[in-house]
Amino acid sequence: MALVAVVTYRSGLLLRRWTPSFNLLLSPADNAVRLALVGLCVLWGWRLGPGPAALGWETADLGSRLAWGLLAGLILTALLTWAGRIVERRWGPEVYSTRLMQCILPINDRERIGVALALLPAAALEELLFRSLPLGGLMWLASPWLLLWPLSLLFGLLHWPQGAWGVAGTTLAAVAFSLLFLATDSIWPPLVAHYVLNVLQVVIAQRLGLKSQRLH
Repeated sequence: MALVAVVTYRSGLLLRRWTPSFNLLLSPADNAVRLALVGLCVLWGWRLGPGPAALGWETADLGSRLAWGLLAGLILTALLTWAGRIVERRWGPEVYSTRLMQCILPINDRERIGVALALLPAAALEELLFRSLPLGGLMWLASPWLLLWPLSLLFGLLHWPQGAWGVAGTTLAAVAFSLLFLATDSIWPPLVAHYVLNVLQVVIAQRLGLKSQRLH
């Protein structure tokens, strides 16, 4: 979590004064780091954690859990999109910064495929770090129903480059993912919901006319 927090903070500062000439999500180095961190999380959870069942890694009834995740992702996307429009009308467009989104928007079909693929390990890493490992692995330390609130707030604060609504909306999404994890005792529904939300946010941004920074 500390590593992700530091990298996110430094990236946010950098993007204030620098426009990348490439899609941030398609950096081979960044994706290699994400995949390595996912692997480390799985390894640590498997070797040191309370077991796959407690961490929500079991694959029993996987199809049903994936379906619930898809449904939750669609509902959450609709709710957050609706709430975001209300917030923007009330407080103005400055309540949400689109700069980060513009840095990951694809500009051709090849990038669309790459972004869709890159969002999967990104969602998996965040679900492992903020749902599975702490909520499932620290039950001996604190009730997960209490722990989910500071974890969700921390997850939201990591999105501070996206402005006030970026923090608030992401915090709400994190609460929903955490509740979904605890209600199903599985990482699969929140992982699918998280991935669907991220993909649809990119699609909706482009449908609303948002352009990549590289096209400006």
